[in-house]
Amino acid sequence: MDYIILCVIILYITIIANKIDLLQKRITHMNSNLIKIAKQIGVPKDPLDDELKIIMEKDGKIKAIKKCREVTGFGLKEAKDYVDNLK
Repeated sequence: MDYIILCVIILYITIIANKIDLLQKRITHMNSNLIKIAKQIGVPKDPLDDELKIIMEKDGKIKAIKKCREVTGFGLKEAKDYVDNLK
């Protein structure tokens, strides 16, 4: 009986983790689309962009990604994509 409950709990946790992963991917995709739309309609740039460009020139891309993560709270992939799009 205990094994059945344990299996159900593990299955439930797996399903929840999968849904969270899908939501994170959707948010990342929506954020990417939002950035593209903002560029097209001419929304003023974030001052962070200029700061990250300066950091990239002085200290390199890795430092810029680290700064981006600190300021925005992005994960590694999101921060890397953000910095890559600044070029």
